[in-house]
Amino acid sequence: MQEAHEAFKTAVYDARTGVQTFYDKLVDHAQNMAMYLDEFTIQETFLDGIPAEMCHALIRDNNLSPEVNTVTKFLAYAIRYEQSAHTATHYDQRSSHRTQGHRQPVK
Repeated sequence: MQEAHEAFKTAVYDARTGVQTFYDKLVDHAQNMAMYLDEFTIQETFLDGIPAEMCHALIRDNNLSPEVNTVTKFLAYAIRYEQSAHTATHYDQRSSHRTQGHRQPVK
């Protein structure tokens, strides 16, 4: 049980696996504890663990508030944020290839 608590406290977000995996790890560790953590503690750990720019975007751009919205609401918007970031990166890369004189086929 102590291992689950330590694993919960030390869980980290990894951009390669994404925000859903980070959240799943937190919940999994919380479920393995002798006393399941309250939602606010899970939410606080989730928000502290995601990248600052993502957290700021969720609060500022999506008007989410830890006092009002659930951690699953934050998760849903964080997934959208990641998807948007991946799409923007893709088109930024395509755009930079076009400006260098390379033509990409339209798919």
